[in-house]
Order: sequence, then C-alpha cells, then structure tokens
Amino acid sequence: MKEKQLQWGVIGTGAIAHDFALALGASERCRIVHVTSSSGRAAAFASQYGVRRASESLEELLGDGEVEAVYVATPHPLHEHQALAAIAAGKHVLIEKPMATSAAGAQRIVDAARQRRVLAMEAYMYRCHPLLTEVISHVRAGEIGQLRHVRADFGFRAPRRPESRLFAPEQAGGGILDVGGYPVSLARLMAGVAVGKPSAEPSQLTASGQIGPTGVDELAQASLRFESGMTAEVACAIHHDLGCMATLFGDEGRIRIEDPWLPGGQRQGLESHFTLERDGAETEQVTVSIPRAIYALEAELVADSLPALEPLWPAMTWSDSIANLRVLDTWRAALGLPPL
Repeated sequence: MKEKQLQWGVIGTGAIAHDFALALGASERCRIVHVTSSSGRAAAFASQYGVRRASESLEELLGDGEVEAVYVATPHPLHEHQALAAIAAGKHVLIEKPMATSAAGAQRIVDAARQRRVLAMEAYMYRCHPLLTEVISHVRAGEIGQLRHVRADFGFRAPRRPESRLFAPEQAGGGILDVGGYPVSLARLMAGVAVGKPSAEPSQLTASGQIGPTGVDELAQASLRFESGMTAEVACAIHHDLGCMATLFGDEGRIRIEDPWLPGGQRQGLESHFTLERDGAETEQVTVSIPRAIYALEAELVADSLPALEPLWPAMTWSDSIANLRVLDTWRAALGLPPL
C-alpha cells in the first residue's frame, strides 16, 4: 500500500522555493498542493510544478484544509510572522534560515509550536544530509584524534545593489544573517560532538568585519572559543568570494569538506564527498550518495519526524535554532550592528 504523502503549502516563489518544488517532484513522501506569493508569480509557479492551487493570500493558503505543512521561503523579516500564522492555523512549519531575525524571535516561534503541538524546524538543509552524519561518525570514532579546531567559511560576491535584500538593513541584509549561521552552526555542532553532546555554546566570541555603504555587514569574521578548549574561526560574506569550505582539525589529522552547505555543489546533486587526512595514512575520499535531492530529504525528514514536534538530531532542534541565533545576535552586536 502506498504511504500517505505529507501535503505542503509553499509561501514564496523565489529561487529557493523553486529548488524545493523541483526536488519534491521526485518524492513519494511529500507533495506540494498550494503555493502563495505576494509577487503575482504564484500561478506561474503552480503551472510549472503541477501544483493544484495558487493564491496571492497567505490567509487563503492557511485556510486550505489539504495543506498539512508549510514551507516558509520568503525574505528574512517575514519568517517569524508567517511561521506564527501557520502555527496558529495548526500547520507544521519548515522555516528557511534564519528561523527569525533574532534569538528572541526564534523563541516566540518555538513557544507557539510547543503550545499548538505542531512541528517546527529551521531549514538548514545540510543538517539533513547523510554527508554530515558520516562526518560525525568519523569524528566520534577518533579517526582524526581529539577535535581541536574548526575553520568554516561561506562567502559569495553579489553586486552591491541598494535595492537588493542582501544590502538592505530593513530587509535584515548582510552576511551574518544570510549565510553566517551555517559556519556557526557547524562549529557549535562539532564542539558538542567533541565532548559527547549534541552541541556546545561558545564561551568567548571576538569579531571583525566590514560594514558596507548601505549599512550591512558585507564581510564578517569571528573567533569562537568553547569551554572544552576547542576553537573555531568562521567567516561569511555577501560581497566577497570567500568560497564554501569547512575543515575539522584533530590531533591526528583533519577532515576537509569542500562544499559543506550544499553537499556535492549542486542544488539537485545526488553525490558528495569529504576528504580524510590522517597521520601516517593515505588520504581517503569518502563519498556519500543520496536517492533524491537534499530539499526532498529535508521535507521527508519533517514527514518522518511526525508526530514528534522536533526533528531528530543532527537536524536543527528547537534549542539549537535559538542558541545559533543567539550567537548571530552576539556577532552582529560585536560589529556594532543594531538589533532586529
């Protein structure tokens, strides 16, 4: 007998919503039944991906009885309001990162989801990929010895356009909120793995960066220190091509992940790898394959987690999302950026 599909509504029709819809086309566990957008592009999106209903009203989507889960794929400042509205309507919710523009906003979402008894998850998709599970397994097995340091970067060069959300303070622009959460979340995760916990919080953070002419952080760097003694260097950028790389340094070797945030380097890619370098041993490339694109695995994780209200670790749990945003709040404040 065919397993019941979780029926999704999608809020937003930007690039990431297209990636989500394309991936779910290959899923037997999930399907999109309704899309809404204030841009006027919902009908075209629905036609492209075979979605039955399109609307220009959030209320119409949330009032659709067939929609069981909602994917929030809109600009950052809209996440909290739309997630809270979906939760109030009794829908499970997958929220693009960042879950909110502050730790306080994430806490409000978590409190609402707990009270309404629905699942809420922040969509750091790399946390749903088996590549990360494989990396964790190698670290836990001591294959690079005791983990001492993490170096993680996520930076790209976008043209400096004041009208772009990336460069607009009122749209929560800047590197830290757009992509800085990725390296921070990996550093916190690995600091936890190093001491046998799900995650760990930095006891010290120092930062530097470059604030551009529009008032957002175009380049930001932070040094983290954890109580275990493990350290991390993280960097992000929206106007400088730092690349995407993470390296885990242990007493006896290192693990290099060439594209940790989008494993395989392709949004619909099915194969990725990391490199294991150990003292006295040949360099080994560990390849990980997946049956469907990562956005489908992310949606399926939501489906497979139910009736639980949180996904299984290492996906972003409630406490993880709040703590990660707390670090981003601190990082922004260290650069003199105002709270959001």
